[in-house]
Amino acid sequence: MWSRPSAATLRGVRGRILDWYADDHRDFPWRGTTEPYAVLVSEVMLQQTQASRVAERFPRFLERFPTAAALAMAPERAVLAEWSGLGYNRRALALRRTAALVASHGWPREPADLERLPGVGRYTARAVASLAFGVPVGVVDTNVRRWLVRRFGLDPVGPGTTSTALQALADRLARIGGTGPAAEIATWTHASMEFGAAVCSSRTPACGICPVRRGCPSRGRAERVPVVRQPPFPGSRRALRGAILRRLVESPDHAVPLGALDPLAAETPGAGVAEDAVRSLIADRLAHRVEGRLHLGPGEEPGGPGTIEP
Repeated sequence: MWSRPSAATLRGVRGRILDWYADDHRDFPWRGTTEPYAVLVSEVMLQQTQASRVAERFPRFLERFPTAAALAMAPERAVLAEWSGLGYNRRALALRRTAALVASHGWPREPADLERLPGVGRYTARAVASLAFGVPVGVVDTNVRRWLVRRFGLDPVGPGTTSTALQALADRLARIGGTGPAAEIATWTHASMEFGAAVCSSRTPACGICPVRRGCPSRGRAERVPVVRQPPFPGSRRALRGAILRRLVESPDHAVPLGALDPLAAETPGAGVAEDAVRSLIADRLAHRVEGRLHLGPGEEPGGPGTIEP
C-alpha cells in the first residue's frame, strides 16, 4: 500500500536532483531563456519529437520567426515549410494561431488560462507557466512520470498513477521549495524532466549514479513504466502524408501535380492511396487543391499574409 511521501522526503528528493542538475545536464538552446514565446515554441516542438532534432531546428525557427507577431504575420505555407521534418504538422498551425492571440492580447500567466490557447494542453500550459512566468506548478511528461512512479514506489497501473494523482505529487515537489525567484522554479522544471531522461531512463536506468537512489524502492530492479505508444510509423498513412508534405516543401513553388503523388503511395506499402492522404491533408488545412495541383498550406488565408488575427 503506497503512502503519501512526507514534506521532508520530497524536500530531500528535490534538493538532491537540483544539486545533480547543477553539476551534470545536457545543454539545450531553449534552457537559457524564460521568454514566453521561445519557451512555447520549444515545448510545442518537443511534443513527440526527439530533443536532439529540436536542438537543431529551434534556433533556425526563432531566427525565421523571432517573435509571436512575426509568426502570426507569416503565411501559413511558410510556417509549414519551416516546420517540415519535425512531424505532426498541425502543431505548426496551432502555434501560429496562438502567436496571433498573444501578439494581440498579451500572454496569460496561469496554467488554466494558457490551456485555452490553440494546441496548448495541460502539460504545455504548466511548462510555459513554470518556465516563463515562475508559477510553481509541476510538469509531468513521460520522463517525469517514469521517475515519480519508480522513486515513490507507485504501481504503474494503480490508482496512485492516474494523471490527477501524479500531477498532485509533481505539484507538491514544485512547491516544496517555497516561492523563490522565477529562475529557481524554471530550474526545477528543467531538472525534473532531465533527470528522467538522462538518469532514470526507460530501458537502462543509471541506478548506480542516481542522486536519489537512497530509499528508492526500485533501485537495481527498475521495471519499464508503460506508456501509450503511437502506431508504427513506417507504412502508415502518417508516413505517406509526411512524404507528400516533404515533396510540397521541396518544390520551388510548394506545389506539385496530383498525379505525381501516386508513386509516393506505391513507395509506402500499406499506407493506402494518395487520394485518401491528400483528402486528409486538406481536411487538416495542411494543403489545398487547385486545378489538378496540390499546394502547401490551407489556401486562401483569412485576412491574408501580414494580418494578426484573434
